[in-house]
Formats: sequence, structure tokens, C-alpha cells
Amino acid sequence: MDISGLTQALRVQYANGERDYYMPPMVKRGWGCAADRVTDNDCVFFCIRRGDRQAQILNAFSNQSFSEFATERFPNLILIPLVEHNRKSDRTEALFTTIRPEGTLGHVVSQAGLRQLRLGESEKQSHVTYFFSGRRHEPYEGEDRIIVPSPEPWNFANHPGTSTREVAGLAAAALAAGKYSFIFVNLAAGDIIGHIDNWDANVRCAEAVDAALATIRDAALANGYFVAVTADHGVLERAFHADGSPSLGHTTSPVPFGLIGADVVPAATRAGDRPQGYRTLADVAPTLLKLMSLPIPNEMTGIPLAIPGSSMNPEKCVMVLMDGWGIGPDDPNTNPIAAANVPAFRRLTLEGFYTQLTASGPSVGLPEGRSGNSETGHLTIGAGRAIPQDELRIATAIDSGAIAENRVLVAACRKVAERNGAVHVLMMLSNKSSHGNMSEGIAVARASAQHGVRRICLHLILDGRSTPPTGGIELLHSLADRLGPDVPAQIATAIGRGYALDRSGKYTEYTAPSYRAMVYGQGHAF
Repeated sequence: MDISGLTQALRVQYANGERDYYMPPMVKRGWGCAADRVTDNDCVFFCIRRGDRQAQILNAFSNQSFSEFATERFPNLILIPLVEHNRKSDRTEALFTTIRPEGTLGHVVSQAGLRQLRLGESEKQSHVTYFFSGRRHEPYEGEDRIIVPSPEPWNFANHPGTSTREVAGLAAAALAAGKYSFIFVNLAAGDIIGHIDNWDANVRCAEAVDAALATIRDAALANGYFVAVTADHGVLERAFHADGSPSLGHTTSPVPFGLIGADVVPAATRAGDRPQGYRTLADVAPTLLKLMSLPIPNEMTGIPLAIPGSSMNPEKCVMVLMDGWGIGPDDPNTNPIAAANVPAFRRLTLEGFYTQLTASGPSVGLPEGRSGNSETGHLTIGAGRAIPQDELRIATAIDSGAIAENRVLVAACRKVAERNGAVHVLMMLSNKSSHGNMSEGIAVARASAQHGVRRICLHLILDGRSTPPTGGIELLHSLADRLGPDVPAQIATAIGRGYALDRSGKYTEYTAPSYRAMVYGQGHAF
């Protein structure tokens, strides 16, 4: 597979100040090369693990009534996501069905006839709703949702608090109103700014999140709520690797869990259930349900970490999730949280009930040693148990060779081969992203060739967040080496993750250029 043209094009783009995350569309040989473009005889594999991230581009191809921008009608085009996101679509069939756990925290609250509120900003909309509800799109009965717009991604560094202050203000108002028995607040800034190589922005981010925590805490205590504070994974707590290079990806750090405004005592751990001191995100929901005097579903394998120490405790709860806030070394030279002025967080660790939770690897359904992410964190917290994650299930299928015999994949490849069509693989050019990695795209390309497909077009999504901002060239060489000479694949397009995987509803600005690159060959030539 020839990567020389794209490599040179990336060098030019980097020299002009472009970075991988928002890399504008680049297409092989420029405009109008039909052999590399999506046609009605083809199949498109969407090798993106995060259904919410692929939803817009998939919608543009699959929805026959799509009207956000002009599209072609491809009645025979086969569309195959890696994982299922929307069960309502009749145009797609996923390689891997989605596990949707029942008996979530939100479901228990609803079944009790209580009202609940989900509150966050748009960058984390799917996490505070879909993932926390066990991959359920629809609100539960009695559930309200408030989503505040996030700043534009290209301007995150100038808004280190993102929309945290607005979210905290709305949370305080909801607490004062008192009509909700459970309020879930996501403070998203840590996971947004923690991916940016900007020390000052990281420190100011930690301080903004801490100020929001204080606002919510004070409003809760003044209005008869107890406060639970936790995080879904780490990133903000580590700015540098041991060699001094920027650390921009998620970590395997533990995360905080504290309770404020409730008289509690530590619960006795069931003997033999787990190693001494092993506490995980799955324990959050059972703990909160216990303190709210609500039943703990049998499906939950987590255990209560604390129990009421008094019959006078409030039974209304606000849970504050500080997204991306891991527990790192207390070193103000490497840890932005340690360098920041965070009195509310310091108070949390010193007063009341406080512990640390494992938020990575098997404890959240991921392979051993794998860092956590927002999807796994919110899913595990809401479900009260570790759900086998798509990354683990897909990796197992790749390692065993089972993916090459996947029923959906085999049928699609055979049909494309009969039509003399092409397989298009939309894939992440990354080794670390929670949205997908190149192993999955490589496996699908190999399997397609194995089943008789002779034209395989790769549509690469540059990362730039879980990888260095200009890491695309190095990753290209890795892709070429791993794919090898036996697979008849060529790179058709390359585009930044900020375009192809937009989830903010900006179809015209970001999704349309991605679609037009794949279908019409519109973009910078390489």
C-alpha cells in the first residue's frame, strides 16, 4: 500500500498549521476518481466503536429522508457498523450486537416513582444519558435532561472551564427547587482540557471544576441532599510521561469517591468476594441506592461501600461526576490538579467518607492494563457492574480469527464480490483511542480480501487527541507495516476526527465534508 502521497500531503498540512484532530478532508488524486469513491455496488464498514461518534456520518448514508445536506441515494449500498448504536435502523446490521444492561440506577429510581435529572454539556451528552442508562436512548419515566452547549472544540484552550460554570448554576437551581430525588451532574471540562498540551489551561480547568463542585455541594447541603462525588477515568492528573513528553491520553489511575452531607459508616465487604481494598466504579450505584433506601437489583454485582449511620440522613442525592479527574502523584510539577487551588476537592478527601476506585481494565469490562474512558465509566457506574466492553469483545474476535467468519461480514463481502464492488473501511488511524483503533480496520480489510473482495478502500480518521497532534505520519507507517502487501487496499481519504466523528449536530460544517470526500472525492489531493 502506497503511503507516500498522503505522507507528503500531511507534511504540507502540518507546516501550514493544521493538526490531526481537525485535519480537513484529503483525497487520493483529488476530484472525481470514481474507483475510490463509494458507489451503490459497495459496502461501507464503519469501524468505530463509539456509536454516538459515528451516528452523524452513518445517518447521512443510511437515512432515506436525510435532509441536513444533499446526499446520494444508494438503495443497494451495504452499511455495516462495527457495533450497534441505534436499534431502529433497518438499513444497517452490526458486526457485534450491543449489550444493554437492565436494572440500572436510573431505572431503579424511575421504578420507585421518583423524579431524576441528567445534567451536563453537549460534549458529554451521550454519556450522561445513553451510556449511564445502560445504552438506552429514551429517558426513563420521570427523567428530565438539560444539556448545555459546549464551546467550539477548536477553541477549548481558551475556555479551560468549558461550560462547567453554567452546568453548576443549573444544578444549584435544580437543587433549590427540590423536585428531583436524584440528580446526576457531569462536569466535563477535565476530560476535554486534559487532552490538550497546555499546562496553564489544565490547571485552570481543575480550578473551574473545583469551583463548580463547591457550588453544587453548598446548594445540596442547603436543600436536603447528600452529595456523591466521583469520576469516570483519569487524564487531567497526568500532564507528562516519565520522559517529559506530553501525556494526552487516558490513564489507568484510580478515581475519587466521596460522600458529603450523609452520616455513613463503611460497609463490611463480603469475605472472599474481592482482594483487600479492591473497590471499583461498579460499587457506586449500590452505595447510592443503599443510602437512598432503594432496592439494589440482583443484576448489580457491585457492593455498597457505605451504609447509613443514622436514620436522619437525607435520601435525596446529587451525584457529581468530575470527568477525567484521576488520582495522580501529589506533584505540582507534573499533576495539574496538584498544582491547582482546589479547596472543595481537598475538603472532600479529608471529611466524611472518602476512598478511591479502580476505573480501568477488567473492573470496567476492558482488557487488563487498558485505561478507562467515558463510555466504560458511565456505563459501569450506571449499571452497577462491569459490562464486557466492545473493545474487549472485538479484540477477542480478532485474536481468535473469529471476526473473519462473522456472519454479517461474510455475507456482505460475498455480495460485494459478486457485484464486482468495493469494500470501504472507515477506520481510526490510532492505537489508543476509545473510539476505535487500527487493529479493527486492519482485521476487517484482511477478512474482506479473504472472502474475495479485490478492491478495498481505506478512509482514515486521524486522531490527534489520544495520539500526538501531528502523529499521523508515524501511524501511517505502522498501518502500512501491519497491513502488509497481501491485502489489496489503498487509502482513499483521510480526515480529522473532529470532522468525521462530530456529534454536536454540525452536519454542514463537519459531517458534510466527510461525506463528500468519500462519495465525490472532494478535498485536498494527495
